[in-house]
Amino acid sequence: MLNSAEYSEKVRELADTNADLAKLKAKKSELEAWFAVIGNEALKDSKNKSISYNDGSGSSVIYTQAQKLTLESPGYLKKLLGDVFPDFIEEKNEPIYKVKSAAVERMLIGLYTGDYTKAKPSEVIAQLPCSAEQKALLTKKLKGANFETDVKNLKEIGGFSESDASDYAYLFAEAVVYDTFLKLMKLSGNNGNADEYIKEISVAVSVEDTTKITVK
Repeated sequence: MLNSAEYSEKVRELADTNADLAKLKAKKSELEAWFAVIGNEALKDSKNKSISYNDGSGSSVIYTQAQKLTLESPGYLKKLLGDVFPDFIEEKNEPIYKVKSAAVERMLIGLYTGDYTKAKPSEVIAQLPCSAEQKALLTKKLKGANFETDVKNLKEIGGFSESDASDYAYLFAEAVVYDTFLKLMKLSGNNGNADEYIKEISVAVSVEDTTKITVK
């Protein structure tokens, strides 16, 4: 049997541990807030979605910005998309709705935020200041799905600077958003005004900006 002194020691030890954890949690929150501020400032005028800070000994902190899509009115969206709705939106028994197409999710976010351009992806590539051979390869490589990958391909294949590659990758992604919308509009059988259709779709969703701090 443990005596009262031993119980008391364990009580103090646990109390001290909880106090230390509280201090560490507060410090962690303070440091994450610091990185959130400088990360947000660093990405303010950038097309990038994340930035990494390294300590030179193998550890790093990655600040990431993202956008979370919410289907505010899935019933209305279902009416707008018609028969193709189940092709891209998963409906469970609850009912819970989940966008099962990453391309359509990017499209809905882009339409809601206004981050789209009324140009075909092929038109964006045609306007790039590089050779025909480079454009032909970029046509195969650029997807508008992963910004960092598109920037990498534009730099390596097109020979663009980091800044120009970022601008072109962003423009291409915006063109893909609108191209996906036009295809979905056609599939849904909607032959109305595209701008009005975008307004109607935007009513059915909302987009929340989110951030994340990752330590490696």
